[in-house]
Amino acid sequence: MSSKIAPEAVGLRERGKRRRTASILRAARELLRENPQRDLTVERIAARAEVSPQTVFNLVGRREEIWSHLADESLGQLSLERFAEVADPRQRARAIVAAVIDVVCDEGPVFRAILENWAHTAKLIHHDPTNALAACFRERYGRRARRIAQLVAAGLVGVMHQWAAGLISDDEARARGDELVALAFQQVPSTEG
Repeated sequence: MSSKIAPEAVGLRERGKRRRTASILRAARELLRENPQRDLTVERIAARAEVSPQTVFNLVGRREEIWSHLADESLGQLSLERFAEVADPRQRARAIVAAVIDVVCDEGPVFRAILENWAHTAKLIHHDPTNALAACFRERYGRRARRIAQLVAAGLVGVMHQWAAGLISDDEARARGDELVALAFQQVPSTEG
């Protein structure tokens, strides 16, 4: 006699995990929106999501993983492929950078907390715009397009950190993102011998 679980049971169990995971992330996001200054703990998230702290650990993980999931969930909405139809590479690059900044600014309390507390903020670029930007710079810079795109993406992370620290407003973050693209399309000195 086989001890295999019926496919319906596996599907039901998986759906239950997904619902609880979504509830946990929604609870974390709500807590950050309500009071971004208050420490986001697994216990507070669990209480809000009406699950045990162990369920949070099992389905989402520790604080580092919670930050990662929150960033992934928000940035996962960002579809850079939609800009491929913009013919002008400068306009396409501007639209890509603006889209990233818009997602971050739209989720202000959440991303401020992520950027201030998450040790691995470079992983925000898990949804890295570098490839999409490199395609914009390819005609102008050839082989160096990826390098230029990496510099713009690094500048974008810097802009997001300035914004998270409250040094610049949403509008200033958008303006600086636009300036990053403008600088990239100016003549950049070659580092190749």
